[in-house]
Amino acid sequence: MNSHETNRSGRNLVENELIMRGAGSVQTVGTQQIRLRATSQDGSRTVIIKVKTKRKGNWHTSANEGIVVNTTAENEEQFWVFVEFDDEPKFWIVPDRWIRSNIQKTHEEYLREHGGHRPINDDSDHHSINNYRIQEWQNKWDLLEIF
Repeated sequence: MNSHETNRSGRNLVENELIMRGAGSVQTVGTQQIRLRATSQDGSRTVIIKVKTKRKGNWHTSANEGIVVNTTAENEEQFWVFVEFDDEPKFWIVPDRWIRSNIQKTHEEYLREHGGHRPINDDSDHHSINNYRIQEWQNKWDLLEIF
């Protein structure tokens, strides 16, 4: 399975999980950056979900996803759902503000440890996210507040 198929499978797993848990509707939106739009049964709340998938190792994103944000802001409407394919799929539901702040902080620490530069390629914007960084968010479906 290539990365596009893995991503599609991950989105399908998340969509199925949302419907099984009681979401009113789930739609795929976007073309370049595909997201899921999930709405509560009564239509009073909608969230946008970015799905990140992996079969092994770490999840991959861009350091450019990191921004300094207020991580305590209420009424979060955007989330990342990290999917790990295993015997049984595993899910981490992470508020967008939190993960983007974490990416920024972790990337800055990485650069500091390497004298302000990437050790191999300063032009790279690759950023890796391991399970440990998001462990507190495993199965936190209730954060979506749409069920």
